[in-house]
Amino acid sequence: MSHTLCDAVILCGGLGTRLQPALKDRPKPMAPINGRPFLDLVIDHVLSHGFRRIVFCTGHHGDWIAQHVSRRSDCEAIISHEQTPLGTAGALRACSSQLTGATTLVLNGDSLCRIDLQALVARHRHRQAVATMAVIPSNDRTDAGGVRMDELGWIHSFQEKQPAPFLNAGIYVIQTNAIHLIPESGPCSLERDFFPRLADGRLYGYVCEVPLYDIGTPARLAAFEALDKDTTERHYTTSLSQ
Repeated sequence: MSHTLCDAVILCGGLGTRLQPALKDRPKPMAPINGRPFLDLVIDHVLSHGFRRIVFCTGHHGDWIAQHVSRRSDCEAIISHEQTPLGTAGALRACSSQLTGATTLVLNGDSLCRIDLQALVARHRHRQAVATMAVIPSNDRTDAGGVRMDELGWIHSFQEKQPAPFLNAGIYVIQTNAIHLIPESGPCSLERDFFPRLADGRLYGYVCEVPLYDIGTPARLAAFEALDKDTTERHYTTSLSQ
């Protein structure tokens, strides 16, 4: 796949209501992780797979994100700012005129799942899906969007916060011309208003055995920061011993 033909969109417009005590005056993706915004980890993951043009869909305190990404020289950052909350699907609809390729990679700015993004796009194109959702085995977790698929990997139903074989990892590949299927008025959600419309053989599930981290609550934020610190320290110690 040619990297230049696929834009990445990072959804950063959520209010982060549950995380406000830890955030104070900043948007959720800018939550500090050992001195760096969580958003930087998502950006680094995207860039590590060859993507360079990134559209940031911002909302609540979006100026934080715009100022931060403008200082990065390793990507082409485009800002799509919503004046009122549009939801994940509404934000994607609002930035559609800024997308340049036939296929678009979409990620949440408040979760991290370090899958092979190029492999995800390649599988999406091979299956000729309208949209492809990265999913992980649930392992009995019910704190994220549950997904059920048929034996060929096509998603046919969703169980929000209920037991299901797989969980939505918050990373998608979507045919750009399918964004017109998103309702044009009012806020709407990819998970509730867009993907269910494709659960008729057009939405493929790409299974990954990779941990999913989100920072939706103060407890999860603290747990991820501790994990990140431990991983960084072990990597540093290993580097010194080599």
